Amino acid sequence: MATIINSSEQVSDYASFNEKENRCNLMFRWALTNFGGIWHLCTPGDGQSVIFHDKEAYVSMMNLIASCSHDCPDIQIVTFEIMSNHLHMLLCGREEKVMAFFDMLHRKLRFNLKRQGSTVSLRQFENANLIPVESLESIRNQIAYINRNNYVVDPDKTPFSYPFGANSYYYCPAAKRCSDSTLGKLTVRERRNLFRSRNIDYPDSWVLYDGYISPVNYVRLDIGEGLFRDARHYFHKISRDIESYKEIAAQLGDSIYYTDDELIAVLYRICNQDYNGNKPALLPTKAKQELARTLHFDYNADNGKIARLLKLDKKIVDEQFPFKK
Repeated sequence: MATIINSSEQVSDYASFNEKENRCNLMFRWALTNFGGIWHLCTPGDGQSVIFHDKEAYVSMMNLIASCSHDCPDIQIVTFEIMSNHLHMLLCGREEKVMAFFDMLHRKLRFNLKRQGSTVSLRQFENANLIPVESLESIRNQIAYINRNNYVVDPDKTPFSYPFGANSYYYCPAAKRCSDSTLGKLTVRERRNLFRSRNIDYPDSWVLYDGYISPVNYVRLDIGEGLFRDARHYFHKISRDIESYKEIAAQLGDSIYYTDDELIAVLYRICNQDYNGNKPALLPTKAKQELARTLHFDYNADNGKIARLLKLDKKIVDEQFPFKK
C-alpha cells in the first residue's frame, strides 16, 4: 500500500482556506497519477431483485470485499456502500485492474450464494456502470453520494450509522477504534467460516467488528478524508450540498432520492427566488402544481411526498402524475 506523505493530519486547524484546498488538490492528483485512475463503480438497483436479505448476507459481503481488496493489491478502495440489491464503490486503479477486482468479487459472491442453495439473481452485477472521476469536486461529490446512499432511503439511519460500508468511518474516531477481536485469534475453522472459503491467508492483524473485517483495515480513509478541507466541509457535502447529486445519478442511470428535510430546503429556496419568499403551503394551487412538477421531474419525489410537502390533495397529485403513485 502506497504511503502518503502529505496527510490531512499535517494541516493545521488554523490553515487558510487556500492552504487546505491546495492540500486537497495535491491528494487528488497524487491518487489519480499514482494508481492510474479513479472510478465510481455501481451496479443497477432500480427494478432489481434483493440480494442481501438479512444481516448475515450483508456481513458475508463485507468480508468478501475485504478479501478481494487483499487479493487485488493494485486496487485501492476509497469508500463503498452495500445496499439490499446493489453496490456502490469508489476505487483507485487502472480500469482493467478495477474490472478484474469486480469480476473476482462477482465470482466469489456467486459461488457463495450457490453453495448456500440461494436462487438470488445477480443479473445486476453483469451490467455494472464504471464512471471515471476526473476532478477534485467530482470525487468529493462521488464520496458524498455513496456515503449517504442508505441514509436517503432509510429514515432510521444516518450517513454515520449505517453499518455496511465505509461511510460510518469517515471523520469518526470512535468507529475507527471499534474492535471485537483480530483475525489472528480465530481458529482455522472460524476463519474459513468468516470468508466462506478455504483460502484464509489474510493478515492476522486485521480487526474484527460485529462479525466482519472492519473497513479500517483495507479502505483508504486517508485518501478519502484528505479530499475534504476538514470534517465540517465533509458534513456539508453529505447533508446540504444536495444539488450536486443529480448529475451523478444521471451518469450512473441511478434513481436519486432526497429526504423530506432536503426537499423542504429546495422548496424554500425556490419560493425565495420565484415567489417572493412565500411559504410553499400558502401558495395558490397553480403555483403548487408548478412546484409539484419540479419535485417530480427534478427531484424524483413520489406523489405522497409531494402532496405532504405542498399540502395538496393526494388525488390531485395522482391525477397530475398518474404513473408514479
